[in-house]
Amino acid sequence: MQIHMTFGRTLLAAVAAIGIGAAQAAPIPTLSNALGAGSGVEAQRLIVGANGSVGPNPLYTTPRGEGLDGVAGLIIDTALGSFICTGSLLTSGNAILTAAHCLTDETGKLIAETVTAVFFPNGSAGTAVFTSTDFRIRSEYDGSVISDYDVAVLRFDQEITTPGIDRYDLWTGPIAVNNAINIVGFGDRGAGATGATAPAGSRRQAFNRFDFFNSPGVLISDFDNGLAANDASCVFGFCNLGFGQFEGGLAGGDSGGPAFLFDATNTRYIAGVASFGARIAGPDIDGRLNSSFGEFNGHTSVAFNADWIRAQLVPEPGSLALLGIGLLALTALRRRPAQR
Repeated sequence: MQIHMTFGRTLLAAVAAIGIGAAQAAPIPTLSNALGAGSGVEAQRLIVGANGSVGPNPLYTTPRGEGLDGVAGLIIDTALGSFICTGSLLTSGNAILTAAHCLTDETGKLIAETVTAVFFPNGSAGTAVFTSTDFRIRSEYDGSVISDYDVAVLRFDQEITTPGIDRYDLWTGPIAVNNAINIVGFGDRGAGATGATAPAGSRRQAFNRFDFFNSPGVLISDFDNGLAANDASCVFGFCNLGFGQFEGGLAGGDSGGPAFLFDATNTRYIAGVASFGARIAGPDIDGRLNSSFGEFNGHTSVAFNADWIRAQLVPEPGSLALLGIGLLALTALRRRPAQR
């Protein structure tokens, strides 16, 4: 995967760190004015690419039955055409978590008309397909490329009860920057040395780690190749050389995809939502924003948005009333993305 979004403005100069290991309150470095004019930033929108080849590679494939069958490819239909994003089925309700920018224009205005979610369930050779027209976007989201609020919830009238589809809860605890994250998406494919070179459409995974918070709601990782010269986060004092052949980054079509953290039982929790990609002059291996080594990945923090996300899963008053009537009756006689 590799992920790109349009960069039209700079970030805030400094923000407080939250939830990195033990509680912290001291300011930390951010991408900040490094994304200003003349810094080497390029305009793109959202992939998972990795150290390996574009073709089949067991390190990055996602066979059915390994816990990733609740990650769906999303076909976003608008009046302007269709494109691909990624989303994850939540534990509660018939709802998928994705990125707000998958559903909106650059001002934050809703443009999606229908979203088709395609799952690849365990125990089946086929797909399970569901369609939503009920989209929930935070009112604070204004279309900014880098936003604390780039999350959206898709609600489905049809119950998603197909056997073999996984569900995921939200990670709301602290985040230790040295912990591995598992990123998954349906985005463009490629290798770290070349960037994205193949189109979106197949589910892929890789590993990375959150290096630092850019703001309370934005987590940053980078795409490492094991060389200090291409360690992008080291520019801001967060140095590590990655996970070797398991390392991956985000690309077009991965938007809205999960960054999973694991608890002590190896259960996956959604900790971040794929949001954007960025580069600065220096560590980027080829000087282009194309999901290659030395670029940054931005993930919207689930913990920061957890209360809002959960609020979208509560049935509407009308639905509750209908449920009550049904129970009484029983007593009388239950997130630019890759173009298609």
